[in-house]
Amino acid sequence: MSEYKTIHGIHVQALDTDPSNLGAGQVWYNTTSNQLKITAVSTSGAWATGGNLGTTRNALDGAGTQTAGLAFGGRTPSNPTTNATEHYDGSAWTGGGNMGTARKYLGSAGTQTAGLGFGGRTPSNPTTNATEHYDGSAWTDGGNMATARNYLGGCGTQTAGLGFGGYDGSNDTNATEHYDGSAWTAGGNMGTGRVNMGSAGTQTAGLAFGGGSGSTTNATEHYDGSAWTAGGNMGTTRYSLAGAGTDTAGLGFGGYASMDSVNATEHYDGSAWTAGGNMGTGRENLGSAGTLSAGLAFGGAFGSNATEEYAGPGITTQTVTSS
Repeated sequence: MSEYKTIHGIHVQALDTDPSNLGAGQVWYNTTSNQLKITAVSTSGAWATGGNLGTTRNALDGAGTQTAGLAFGGRTPSNPTTNATEHYDGSAWTGGGNMGTARKYLGSAGTQTAGLGFGGRTPSNPTTNATEHYDGSAWTDGGNMATARNYLGGCGTQTAGLGFGGYDGSNDTNATEHYDGSAWTAGGNMGTGRVNMGSAGTQTAGLAFGGGSGSTTNATEHYDGSAWTAGGNMGTTRYSLAGAGTDTAGLGFGGYASMDSVNATEHYDGSAWTAGGNMGTGRENLGSAGTLSAGLAFGGAFGSNATEEYAGPGITTQTVTSS
């Protein structure tokens, strides 16, 4: 049997982190995750099965990347509201530190080691304004939102977060707030108040899509740090969907439409949505993380522990497994 060095003239590199600026056909061994990896070119995108969550749940949220994901909150079959946190390393989930306040239908931003959870519904309060920070092992209290709400959208980082839309206890709101790591301040209102939407991007380049207010919508809005403007409509009208990526390389997937769970995936280029590869399992109220080229979906439906990994268009990283 030929060896890699004989064919290519070099050894497989052993690296403790995945390299950046990847090219097609690059091979390396990640010594942190103990995985052999290779890059490939994907034109339309496809989902593959990942490791199951330890806690079956829906109405959760998430942050981070496909190989360093974070899942928190939600509801389980035996518990209407959970504070459980889990970390994903690209193949398996492990338990993290519990949130201070159990909650579901919350907003999120950040990374696995600098996460942000805000708003949502707690066991004692149908709409909360509480914020928590995660450092990779424990949650601590942050500054309260000005508007308590659930079913909201969120994106950005722990020190530059964005929260928008949602239900404030009386109405579907269009209010937007910025977070600086300690306090929330008012931003520009959305064009349309809505709930259960997908979200992606940053505090100064945010994206909201789908969801609804009285009826389901396929509308998209962009945020530039001060004002929202209309973007291109999604191909599939839906709510309770998930999102990842940026405002010019966005990923929208899952959700609920026409009395059924949706497995449709769409890519956004900053002006228009196009169809991507379908999820293996249609589901709504799921958690998400990652990017257009490396997305992560987990939980959802009426209680799921399933995880799927997305390899989007362009150069993508794949884990080599034996069969």
